[in-house]
Amino acid sequence: MLIQQFYDLNIFIDNLNIFEAPGVVFIGARILESINDPIPRCSLILSVPLGWINQRSIVDGTELRFDIKSTRYEISESLYFRLVDITEISVEQQFCKVALSGALDFYPGYRYLNAYNLYGTSSDVFMQVAKDFKLNSDIDVTNDEQLWVSGTDNLYKHLNKIAKHGWINETSAMFWAFDRKKTLLYKNLTDLFRTRNQKTWTFVQRGEVYDSTEKLYGYSNAALSIASGTENLFHEGYGGDDKYFDLASYQWKYPAARKVVAESNLINISKELSQGLATNWYPFDVGNFHENYHLARKQNARILSTYSTYAALECAYFMNYRLGQIVKFILMDSQDINNSVKMGSGIYIITSITIHMTNHEITSAVQLAMQGINGQAITRETY
Repeated sequence: MLIQQFYDLNIFIDNLNIFEAPGVVFIGARILESINDPIPRCSLILSVPLGWINQRSIVDGTELRFDIKSTRYEISESLYFRLVDITEISVEQQFCKVALSGALDFYPGYRYLNAYNLYGTSSDVFMQVAKDFKLNSDIDVTNDEQLWVSGTDNLYKHLNKIAKHGWINETSAMFWAFDRKKTLLYKNLTDLFRTRNQKTWTFVQRGEVYDSTEKLYGYSNAALSIASGTENLFHEGYGGDDKYFDLASYQWKYPAARKVVAESNLINISKELSQGLATNWYPFDVGNFHENYHLARKQNARILSTYSTYAALECAYFMNYRLGQIVKFILMDSQDINNSVKMGSGIYIITSITIHMTNHEITSAVQLAMQGINGQAITRETY
């Protein structure tokens, strides 16, 4: 189906193209991928004849496929999901409105796979998962060798716990996610910013713009929010000294994340409050953990929490940006490009992408995150 002259969209339920099914009307669809929720989701809303839904059962695990192509925006994607829930069936004059909800087509993530209880680094575990399931992957090599045991956790929960304790060095900040293309990501956020290309893609406030030579993405509207208090209060931003007992040396140890690589003018943590709000007591280390296991948990949480400035972009089109991409964003006055909000402008990471589809348009919403703020120095002392 041709949409906005730029997109060729086809949606399949199993092998049935809904645009070729008699009487079926496409109302809308959405695809969401996010670093904060590492399993991409989709939704699909249709209007179908009563006879069609009576004759064709849409059941748990049905394959949902979205083919999106655009020469203009250099997109050629086939995105695979599995039906999880039917969230609505309502009758409207001989037709049914049917709302479907799906999750990424990687159901091994919900299985209990003790094959990934292995001795090695956390990146070894991610690489083994990618190899065994023939997944595309982008995985940073870590320095955290130990025995990783899933216990009663399924594979998704196992990867969550591993990433929390992943470690490369004293400034690493590990996160993981699947993107919409089922690429397995396990990345060090600090290195993503440090090793970025000198000329990054830039979001500019022009509704329809895409320039692969100048590396420009267009957006229509933007809103900035700064969640430093929430990040600091609930995600270890204020740091503090934790403790655990190490049986090998038979002494107390006090892990504390002290270093953050600055990617902005001001890391938005009050120095007055940055001594921590409480002491966390970790389990005994009986020799099964890597040397920085407990410190990694503290450090990953704290460094990730410094990325607390968010830009929510509304885009009139969907372009070929990707989850975890480093980009430049300038919050400016669309009537006067010389006026900008400097404190909210800078280098960001794409933390979520939502693709919205209807019969008339394919649009997107992109969330960016930046570390701290880039405003002028203020008198109140900050960390």
